[in-house]
Amino acid sequence: MNILITAGGTSEKIDNVRSITNHSTGRLGKLIGESFLSNGHHVTYVTTPQAVRPATEPHLTLIEIETTKELESALLDQFQKQTFDSIIHSMAVSDFTTETTLSEDTFIEKLAATLIKDQALSDLTTLTEALYRSIDEIGQTIQNEKKIPSGTDRLLLFLKKNPKIIAMLREQQPQAVLVGFKLLVGVSKEELIRVGKGILVKNDCDFVLANDLEEINDKQHKGILIDRDGHTQTAETKPEIAQLIVNSVEEKWRDR
Repeated sequence: MNILITAGGTSEKIDNVRSITNHSTGRLGKLIGESFLSNGHHVTYVTTPQAVRPATEPHLTLIEIETTKELESALLDQFQKQTFDSIIHSMAVSDFTTETTLSEDTFIEKLAATLIKDQALSDLTTLTEALYRSIDEIGQTIQNEKKIPSGTDRLLLFLKKNPKIIAMLREQQPQAVLVGFKLLVGVSKEELIRVGKGILVKNDCDFVLANDLEEINDKQHKGILIDRDGHTQTAETKPEIAQLIVNSVEEKWRDR
């Protein structure tokens, strides 16, 4: 099989020395990749600089990215070059990226300058609409500083929504056995399964691995693998999850 795996956590630049990221280490993705490789499959592994990854070997192709935009570009490039039998999208992708950054003084000056142009701010509705327009205009301010000065009491960071990478995978590779991931925090098993099923249906996945951050530590990683029929299988550690995913994907692929 020809397998694509994304793993690790993307980061979004604030300036040339600062970024926003998450705590994903890529350890589960690494184990999944190693399990596929040990079974003789070819793995294209897309990951981030800080994440762990499988050791170099002939059947492994490694692609390194940092931002969500770079991830999107790398995947579209790969989809033009080859067809994948399965995609394991375990990467923790940033929901938002940096639009611009402003000091408190600069923000207030820009907001005041845009609002003063409007002479008809006599009611709440009109004022609210003007504020939305102003925020949109300020958010498009070009960030020129390579390193944002630290001499301000408050730094305002404007974030904008990133595209959902998982949403494009089925469209780009309709034949692939697609595995998505969903991480929640402090929910019941029933809620975890309910949300996991929603992700599966929404993104046309074959499987979704639903897990709760409160049940992940150095010794355990409880995960629930949900399939299209709503059946669930539970694993208690990262190696168990990796083997469960590999076995399920191989079985699904053989049945097609």
